[in-house]
Amino acid sequence: MHPLYHRGIISFTMGKSQLEHNIAVHNKIAKKYEALHGEIYNEVEQTRLRRGLEKALAHVETKSSTLVALDFGCGAGNLTYHLTELGCEVIAADVSTGFLNLVASRSYKKKVTTIQLNGTDLEGIANASVDVVAMYSVLHHVPDYLSLMKEFARVLKPGGVLYIDHEASSFMWKGNEYEHFQSEMKSKSAVDFKKYFVLTNYIDRGIRMFGNPKYQREGDIHVFKDDHIEWGAVRDELVKHTVISIEEEDYLLYRRNYSKEVYDLWKNKMGDMHLLIGKKAL
Repeated sequence: MHPLYHRGIISFTMGKSQLEHNIAVHNKIAKKYEALHGEIYNEVEQTRLRRGLEKALAHVETKSSTLVALDFGCGAGNLTYHLTELGCEVIAADVSTGFLNLVASRSYKKKVTTIQLNGTDLEGIANASVDVVAMYSVLHHVPDYLSLMKEFARVLKPGGVLYIDHEASSFMWKGNEYEHFQSEMKSKSAVDFKKYFVLTNYIDRGIRMFGNPKYQREGDIHVFKDDHIEWGAVRDELVKHTVISIEEEDYLLYRRNYSKEVYDLWKNKMGDMHLLIGKKAL
């Protein structure tokens, strides 16, 4: 287990600097986030995501006439869109005002409100006030993500559901088979020539080579072999707060420029991403 998890806390300085970096970069790229992330905004992944959310909502037992969902780390509003299409009112929450302004500027089928997160807890969201807490590609940005499990449980109503998606699976760090898949995919996929003309790619590489080897432009933290989301620790922490994992799955993320033929051959053999659906006790 990574020492940060073992201690259960992270230094204020590291947490603060990471938060500031996340806010600054996401404010800057908010309007072009969707264009930058072809691994998220493609038909294969969006269809899988919709099915995952449908499955999660089917488990809700709060007896609310209209479900209220907290989209934690809403970003450009990917989950917000799907949740409203599925009939939920949404509280879209993020540390980035750039993202919140983008979400607020759009139209939805159901009511959407925005709230700025403080980067530490869910201050401003009342106890047992939401039916669903959902997040997608968020936890790996959070320095001390385990401390948030108590907060998620706090704001969930009894019978409410927690949805955590698009985080690296344990399979991704096992090595040989995943490397084999990547090698085969690289040999059969289209080359993304555009990346060779993006100056920031060279800047990022320079920072990693001569400064911080774990530098990530968008502030990703827990995306490395020696520091990644530990699902066992997540489950243990949730159980402490009466949220039990009821469904989990590994899946193979479909990424930009992938060969569909190779992807279809591998998608039932392994998964590099993980989905967890938890439920708060009644």
